[in-house]
Amino acid sequence: MANVERASYRAVLKPGIDSAALDRALREASDRAQTMVDDGTLLTAGLYRHGEQLFLYTEHIYEGDRPDLESIRVAPDTWGWLHGLLRPFPAMRGRDVEDVEWAYMHPVFWFDEPKSVDYYTRRPAPDARCGRIAVLYPDKLMEYVCHHQAIVREGTFVGDRYQFISIHDNMLFSYFETPRDRGRQSISGADGPSREIEEWIAVDPASHFNHFPEANGSDFLVIDTLFDFGRSSSRGEES
Repeated sequence: MANVERASYRAVLKPGIDSAALDRALREASDRAQTMVDDGTLLTAGLYRHGEQLFLYTEHIYEGDRPDLESIRVAPDTWGWLHGLLRPFPAMRGRDVEDVEWAYMHPVFWFDEPKSVDYYTRRPAPDARCGRIAVLYPDKLMEYVCHHQAIVREGTFVGDRYQFISIHDNMLFSYFETPRDRGRQSISGADGPSREIEEWIAVDPASHFNHFPEANGSDFLVIDTLFDFGRSSSRGEES
C-alpha cells in the first residue's frame, strides 16, 4: 500500500543573483512540482520565501514498508531545483562532508502521521497551503526540541493534522493548511489531557523564540508562498 513521507528543506539564495534567472528557475521548479503531483510522485509540494531564504515542503509517495530516507533527504538537489542560484550548506553523508544546496530539516513536531496515501489525501482541498518560520535562541534550542518530541511521543495532543514543524540550525519551518480547525487529530487518535503540554507551558514557551518584529508578538512569522500544489480528492484531482 502506498504511503507518504513528509520532508522540509531550507535553501539560501546567493547574493546578487540575476532576477530573470531566478524567475526562470522558479517557473521551472513550479512546473516540475505540478508534474510530480500529477504523476503521483508527490502528494503535496509548496515553496515559501522570506528574504533570501527559501523553504520547501514535500510529501513523497512511496511503496513498500518504508521510504528511501536517504533519497528523500537529498531530493531537491537530485531534482536540480534552482541549481547554481543557492549558497551551499555543508552536510554529512555517512562520515563524509559534502555540500548541498537544499538542507534537509529534521522533523520536530506534528499532530498526525500518514497511514496511507488515501488516508492523507485532502477532502476537500484546503483553502491555502502555508509556511511560517521562527528563530530559536541557541541556548533554548534543545529544550524546545525535547519538549516537542515528548509531546509527539505522548500522542494525545489534538491539533491541525497537516501541520509539520522541522528544524535546521536554530531555524524552524512550519507547514500548515487553512482552515486550521478542519480535521483536527492526535497521533494516537485519543483526545485526552496532555501532561507533556503542561510541562512545555511551565517553561515559558515564548522565551524560546527570537521574535520577528513584523510577527506582532507571534512566535512564528507567516511567509510568502511562491507555489503550492496538492492532490485533494480520492480521484486524484490536483489543486
